[in-house]
Amino acid sequence: MKIKIIGLMVIIAFFVVSCKTTKSSSSSGQSNSSQDKTTDISVQSTRIDPNNTRNDPDAANWNIAALDTAAKVDYLTGVEKDVILEMNKVRTNPKKYAELYIRPVLRYYNGKYYSVPGQITRITQEGTTAVNDCIKALNKAGSVGILTPERGLSLAAKDHVTDQSRTGQIGHNGSDRSTPDTRIKRYGVFSGSWTFGENIAYGTTTAREIVCSLLIDDGVPNRGHRINIMNRAFTQSGVAFGTHKQYRTSCTITYANGYNSK
Repeated sequence: MKIKIIGLMVIIAFFVVSCKTTKSSSSSGQSNSSQDKTTDISVQSTRIDPNNTRNDPDAANWNIAALDTAAKVDYLTGVEKDVILEMNKVRTNPKKYAELYIRPVLRYYNGKYYSVPGQITRITQEGTTAVNDCIKALNKAGSVGILTPERGLSLAAKDHVTDQSRTGQIGHNGSDRSTPDTRIKRYGVFSGSWTFGENIAYGTTTAREIVCSLLIDDGVPNRGHRINIMNRAFTQSGVAFGTHKQYRTSCTITYANGYNSK
């Protein structure tokens, strides 16, 4: 097993573990978390109706049938399905995603203040610097393929969201001392050479807000959340969205390849 420390984030560490299976099982992983204390990127997003129907007002811009890989699963809520859809949009066409959803938020900035009409003004750490950095990075990025939903990954994410909803804690370690890899292994097994990761967003309420805030990654020097979303090694994802005592909401997103749910 090879472990490569990528760097330290504000509050949480971001790491990468690379392994290959030989005669015994092995793993690899990335974790990253966003404590959205000072910024809450509010952009237009699909809000799910009570019947959990699949609607997207931007359907004219995307091949929703191909990108909405979680549409028919029965273990995800509407917003959780939409998180996978939003990630698939940016993964398959990052430049278009930047132009449609990231660039427009620049008009809401005044220095480090972010103010959307009708909402509370928020203070960001970097102001437009993080937004412009995101636009630049996505304009240079290529397509990395879609993510497909995996039940075991969502169950692992749900465990963490449920735990933090109860405790009010943040970060990747559970109150039971679980870590992303131990939670993922509760519900499935890996085969061959594989990798896994985890992103957490706090304080955002719609799928697009969640994904845009993680892509912009305000205050995170290594842009680790964006790295996870755009990691071509990941082919599977699980999502769990819930409440949080301090930040109102939390969303845990797990990533993997070569993973089989039990």
